[in-house]
Amino acid sequence: MSECKVLIADDHVIVREGLIALLNMADDIKVVGEAADGREAIDMTEQLRPDVVLMDIRMAELDGVQATREIRARFPEVHVIALTNYDDDEYVFDCLRYGASGYLLKDVSPEDLVKAIKSAVQDESLVDPSVLNKVLTQFRQLTEDGSNHADDKLSPREKEVLEALTAGLSNKEIAQRLYIAEKTVKAHFSSIYRKMNVSTRSQAIVVAVKSGLVDLDE
Repeated sequence: MSECKVLIADDHVIVREGLIALLNMADDIKVVGEAADGREAIDMTEQLRPDVVLMDIRMAELDGVQATREIRARFPEVHVIALTNYDDDEYVFDCLRYGASGYLLKDVSPEDLVKAIKSAVQDESLVDPSVLNKVLTQFRQLTEDGSNHADDKLSPREKEVLEALTAGLSNKEIAQRLYIAEKTVKAHFSSIYRKMNVSTRSQAIVVAVKSGLVDLDE
């Protein structure tokens, strides 16, 4: 892949400097800017048009949830990855609902950080099932206006693809599990997105759990 442009949004200078140091170890990733709050992250996204924004959730001025919502609405080609601590579960869910490609814990290893950024650009955000379970279990009793009837729309094969996604599998791993080609997996995802009225893998997981299509306890 070509060089990936990354914007870091975090209100702690030390965290930003640490992330820059980690990303500078990757030859094909370039940090193009730093933002100290959500409002600045939006403005810098408009100016710099990064491929990925690493978004802290809890920030002054404007938090990462609302910044994610506005960035994804205004610049849908820009991928957002939420940076979180385990006690930010509700905020993380909102970031996913508003279009974040995924999320990372702040103690992420350099290797996993780079992998997550590259995965987001390729729309193959990898989800840690244990953290996903923790985040979405709380959401099972919540309701929203406008129920989603995706369970009536998805084919049996599409449901299998969705279940594999929730297990944290990449496109290649899903293809291997289901004995199909990777391009077929991508075609299924395109159909799933259209039927579920979502634009990211994370949003598909959220809708799947809410609709009862996927049971994370299994």
